Amino acid sequence: MIAPDPAFVFPGQGSQRPGMGRELARCGDEARELIVRAEQLTGVAIGELMTRADEATLADPEAAQLTIFVWSSVLAAELTAAGYRPVAVAGHSLGEYAALVAAGCLGWESALAIVARRGRVMAEAARCQPGAMAAIAGLSEDQVTELCRQFSANDGIVVMANLNAPRQVVVSGTTDEVCQVVDAARSAGALRVKRLPVGGAYHSPLMAAAERELAPLLAEADLRAPQVPFVSSLTGGVVEDIESYRQQLGGQITRPVRWTDTVASLARTDPRTFVEVGPGRVLTGLGRNMVRTARHLAGYEALSPLAVSQS
Repeated sequence: MIAPDPAFVFPGQGSQRPGMGRELARCGDEARELIVRAEQLTGVAIGELMTRADEATLADPEAAQLTIFVWSSVLAAELTAAGYRPVAVAGHSLGEYAALVAAGCLGWESALAIVARRGRVMAEAARCQPGAMAAIAGLSEDQVTELCRQFSANDGIVVMANLNAPRQVVVSGTTDEVCQVVDAARSAGALRVKRLPVGGAYHSPLMAAAERELAPLLAEADLRAPQVPFVSSLTGGVVEDIESYRQQLGGQITRPVRWTDTVASLARTDPRTFVEVGPGRVLTGLGRNMVRTARHLAGYEALSPLAVSQS
């Protein structure tokens, strides 16, 4: 018996951590073979990065995105082998590519090639256009939007990057402007404000060069209609027209992640369990606060006998 009626949610960049690959040693040989295939196709020692790389190395977008995507792929294969059949899937930013594979929209090798390219072009854009990001909790979306408007001027810009939960957002942009919003948010009564340890202004106009570089690969990708409900974190809605979605996906790198709306759409498919298919517990924590009627399991919790017995 497995945890019933699950929704699969796939995390994005920021979920990586040193030693995360050691958990995958418990996977079957067939699932772990994906790591070998990914190394052969990319020329990157992904297994070594997963098990031995330090935090600074994993913070590089190319390393982070490849390791998270492959980690998620291995766990998804193991969950499938265990009998899990998701009623719906979604991914947070980068995680959307693993979700596309799980929904039957995109072949795994094609997704791997896009993710490898995505990491490289985002790393290059961050070097050419440095920026910052910060998380703000306790203010409304409208309040943060107004702060971003106030402090975006001249050559500086700050925008909403992630709408992760009600009254929990991330802003992104040029460093001075992000710092000004951070200070203003504290003065406005935010419960928590934290600069994020990232080297770029992801999901902001400063990533426009990366978006242009990735566009040809997305235009050529063989996207197919979802086999299970697939919710886009770009719109927060269920994808019905795959070609319209292709155009939306092309703007993913500079547009905000609408995770609050995404979880609400997933909840309408009536899952009894949310399973975070990837390293870390970020989405598990967010989901528990938004959908209290479902169980929320992170990573290998979904495969443990205890999780099954409590279903």
